[in-house]
Amino acid sequence: MIGFPLRVTYQQHDFIYYIIAAPSKKNHTLEILLDAKSYTFILGLNKLWIEKDPDKDRPLDQGLVLAISRAVTLRYPI
Repeated sequence: MIGFPLRVTYQQHDFIYYIIAAPSKKNHTLEILLDAKSYTFILGLNKLWIEKDPDKDRPLDQGLVLAISRAVTLRYPI
């Protein structure tokens, strides 16, 4: 499910991303498309989103992960 582009501002930079798979009450994972690369976030036991299997060459900044996940969970409450 790729919809319209969404924007989040983190450290004074705008990032455009697309939601591929939204989280739900049963499925606590979020998949997005950012910079033509797919990323999967999972909701940890401490209720913080983390990147699942981060790329060793280019892991996402944890603050960016939290900014994106916060914006998405406002749209899709879980």
